Amino acid sequence: MIEKPEIKIIYSENRLMERDNSRPWYFLHIPKTAGTTFRVLLENCFHMEEICPAYEFFQIKQYSEEQLLHFRLFRGHMGYNLINYLPVKPRTLVMLRDPMERAVSHFEYIRRDPGHPKHQFIRERKLGLKEYLLDPVLSAEVTNAQVRPLAHTATRRVLQKLLDNSDSQDNFARAWRHTQGVLPPDDELLDVAMQRLEIMDFVGVAEHLDRGLQLAAWLLGARPQQQMQSLNINPCRTRLEDLPEDTLDILKQVTALDARLYARGLEHFEAQYQRMTNSTEGNGRSFSTCTPTPEGSDGALSVDFTQPLYGSGWHQRELVPGKGVLRWTGPGNTSDIEVALPKGPGYRMRIVIADLVCEEVLRSLAVFVNGVEVPVTLSGDDQAMYALADIDASLLPDERTSVRISLRVSHAGVQSGMESAAIDHSHARRVGIAVYRFEFTPNQNP
Repeated sequence: MIEKPEIKIIYSENRLMERDNSRPWYFLHIPKTAGTTFRVLLENCFHMEEICPAYEFFQIKQYSEEQLLHFRLFRGHMGYNLINYLPVKPRTLVMLRDPMERAVSHFEYIRRDPGHPKHQFIRERKLGLKEYLLDPVLSAEVTNAQVRPLAHTATRRVLQKLLDNSDSQDNFARAWRHTQGVLPPDDELLDVAMQRLEIMDFVGVAEHLDRGLQLAAWLLGARPQQQMQSLNINPCRTRLEDLPEDTLDILKQVTALDARLYARGLEHFEAQYQRMTNSTEGNGRSFSTCTPTPEGSDGALSVDFTQPLYGSGWHQRELVPGKGVLRWTGPGNTSDIEVALPKGPGYRMRIVIADLVCEEVLRSLAVFVNGVEVPVTLSGDDQAMYALADIDASLLPDERTSVRISLRVSHAGVQSGMESAAIDHSHARRVGIAVYRFEFTPNQNP
C-alpha cells in the first residue's frame, strides 16, 4: 500500500459498525468480474422477499429506510455509494479480476451489446481496442474500473439530494459525476480503495471462481453449490497474448491502479481461503432444508422457489408474471432439493412443470426419493405439465428431517434467447425442465 500520513474514509451518518449477524450482505458487483455467476450463488441463499430488487443506485430511491432495513441481501453496480447510503453498514463481498483481462472483456461486451449507450458509436466508427483506449471519454469506464467503485466517498446526505433531483439512472449518474467530493483526489484513489478492501468480509477473484464460490458458501453457512454454470461469459473473447505490444502498453497504463488493488485482493483471497481450509468451524455442519407451506385443508404441502435453494443442479430463479417463480434444471443431468417432510403414511407428490427443452428430456425424467427411484406418471392440463409420484412411508425418516428429492434427465439441452427480463440470455445455457413447485398431499391412513 502507498505510504500516506493519514487515510480518511468518509462514511455516512448514523452508522452501526458492529460486526454481527443482524447486518445484511451486500455484493458490490464490479462488471465483468464473474459477478453474474457469483450473484446467483448468493441469491440462492435467501428468500426472494429478503433480496432488494434494486441493481442500479437510482432504483434505491423507491425504498424507505424501513424497507431497506427489511432486506437481507443487496447486490448491484452501486459501488461504495450503497454502503455510504444504507442505514446499517452491510457485510460486503466483492469479486476482482485481472485488470487487463477485465478491460478487454468490458470493451468486447460493449461491441456485442446493442443496448450499451456506446455500442453504436464504436460500431459506426469501427473502433478497435486501441482506438477505444486512446479516447479519454470512451475509455473512462475501463480506466481503473475496480479501484473507483471502492473509493466512493459521497455521504448519505449528498446521495439523497442527488436521488431527489434525478428521474433516471442516467440522470443520477451524470449528476453524480459532476458533484464535488464523490471521489477522493486522484492521488488518493488507490489508498481509499485499498483500505476498504482490507475490511471486506469476502474478496474473491474471477481466476479462482470455483474456490471463491466454495469460500462464500462457507462464510454464509450455505451448502456448497454443485454444477454451477458460468454465466454471462464470452467464449470467443480476445486473449492478451494475441494483442500487439503497443495495445498492451496502453492497457497497462489505464489499469495501473487496478493492478495493485488486484495483487492485494489476490493475497486477501488466498488468506481467507486458507483460513477456511484450516478451520474446524462447520465440520459436521447440518444444512437447512426447504420448509413446505400448508395448502388447503387436506394437509397438502407445497415447496416453491421463492424460498432459499437447499439443493444443487438448478439455474437461477425466473419470475413469470401471474404464474410464479421457476427454476430450470441444469447444467447437469441431475437436480435435487432437500425438503423437510413430516413422518406420516406417505405422500402423493406432484411436480409442477412450466417448460422443457425438448420432449425427449421430459420423457426421460426419473425421480428419486432419498436415493430410491420411484415410478413417475406424466400428465397435464391447460395450466401446466405434471410429474406424479408416490412417496412410500418407508422412504421417510423417523423424524422431521431432510428428504432429498432428485430429478434426473437423459441430458441437458442448449437453449438460448428465452423470454425473461430477469436473466441475461446473451449466451446459451444447458437446461432440462423448468419447475414451478413441488406439492405433497398426505396419503390417507389405511
